[in-house]
Amino acid sequence: MPARRSFINSAVILMVSGLVVRLLGFVYRIYVSNMLGSEAMGIFQLISPVYSLIILTLTSGVSIAISRMVSRETARRHIVNVRRITVIALLSVFAAGMLISLFMLINARLIANEILKDPRTYYSVLLLVPCIPVIALSSTLKGFFYGIQEVTPNAWSQIAEQVTRIVLVLLAAKQFINNGLEYACAFATAAMAAGEIASLLVLYLAYRKRVKKYIKNKSKKGLMRKRAIILEILKISWPVSSNRFITSIMSAIELILIPRRLLAGGMDYQASIETYGKLTGMAMPLVYFPALVTSSLAVTLVPAISEALSLRNFKTVTARISKSIQVTLALGFIFFAVFMCYHDEIGNLIFRRENIGELLYLLSFACIPLYFQQTLSGILNGLGKQGASLRNSMIGYLIRIGFVYFCIPVYGIKSYTIAILASSILTCLLNLLVVTRETGMAVDIRNWMLKPGIVAVSMLLTGRYIHGFFATLFKHSMFAAAFSVIASIAVGIFLMVMIGVLEKKQLLKAIGLGKDDFHG
Repeated sequence: MPARRSFINSAVILMVSGLVVRLLGFVYRIYVSNMLGSEAMGIFQLISPVYSLIILTLTSGVSIAISRMVSRETARRHIVNVRRITVIALLSVFAAGMLISLFMLINARLIANEILKDPRTYYSVLLLVPCIPVIALSSTLKGFFYGIQEVTPNAWSQIAEQVTRIVLVLLAAKQFINNGLEYACAFATAAMAAGEIASLLVLYLAYRKRVKKYIKNKSKKGLMRKRAIILEILKISWPVSSNRFITSIMSAIELILIPRRLLAGGMDYQASIETYGKLTGMAMPLVYFPALVTSSLAVTLVPAISEALSLRNFKTVTARISKSIQVTLALGFIFFAVFMCYHDEIGNLIFRRENIGELLYLLSFACIPLYFQQTLSGILNGLGKQGASLRNSMIGYLIRIGFVYFCIPVYGIKSYTIAILASSILTCLLNLLVVTRETGMAVDIRNWMLKPGIVAVSMLLTGRYIHGFFATLFKHSMFAAAFSVIASIAVGIFLMVMIGVLEKKQLLKAIGLGKDDFHG
């Protein structure tokens, strides 16, 4: 068996690939949004709740179950079970995916007209149908690679997905756009489906190559019966999938309500869809962009914590959790300062005609709890506390839905950004209480909050001076904005290292330098 990577190294690989994927994704999103406009982006974003509801419900639980089971069986040297678990999961999720696809095919018109309340989404809903079994298979293979802590195939699959989307859009988008928004959005969905197929092909080829090593291992030590594997997959995945289903339902209600409540506040339909598109299709993806680090930590924490728990190495569990929280909060404070200081510059740099600077400024306050929430979710999944995660997420969503229903008609879209901040803070506090209670880990206010807070204040105080400096160097505002943002992030990381929040050796390791001396 090859040496397995530390969870930090696995997270770094996912971060680097995530950066590439998100950059490619932004190229795709910027091109499409500038070509279609905010109304078309709003229509396309109406599909997102349906997509998330189906895909996350079907795939998230199985992916985590496979990750945890494969990680545990590998740690115990029960190699015979690794392939058995993966194959049984592949067959199960494919069957479930086909059933859901059939249901979607039969009810596509109903979903478009009665749930999404916009007939122009019909063809987009239809084109989600082939995505479902493909993504289900992909999620299982990703769970396998996360479980053996070899995340490079997952990284390449994500890159293949984005490249496929971009190539298709560049080659054929204009032909569909000329036929109207309905067909343009359907084409964007078709490009997404093609990207998912490309992702699955990459994962399958990598799996075939990797699984040969498990087939050659003839040891039957610890062999699990197929029925036992199915029952355990269900036992682990059911709470996670139920969690995702309920939170996705609540998220769908929340997102579908936004344009309707804007209408109730006096906006016409086109303006409400445009505002919705600016918020969910432009401003929020920008704020979530740096979360590639926290999402990478979240997915690698599940097998890392599960492995340490199976070996009863509780000191390692606490060390991994504490380190992840510290990195997450450092990132949150840095980007809180960046988005607050350069909201107009970033908005105009990426979506030059849409004037989303004010939305970015309001959302900047939520950077810290939003990123923190992702990492805490991964920690709770690793600890097997999906029930607590579900309860806390529901509380957060109820707050947001309440804001959407009662406040948006009166105060407009700004009230929704307040809802995001309030709900994410409360959810983080509730999740952190569960983590500390289960692990006995001490809350490190000094390194988690005070030191990063000082860095964020320093960044805010120096941000305008940095921008002024680059504005004198570059006549074009685009270059001044880009270099100002990069310089501010560099200053933030430097200060985090100087005051001991981030370690120099971790940063060197992240860029491929330095020794990997941390395996816990």
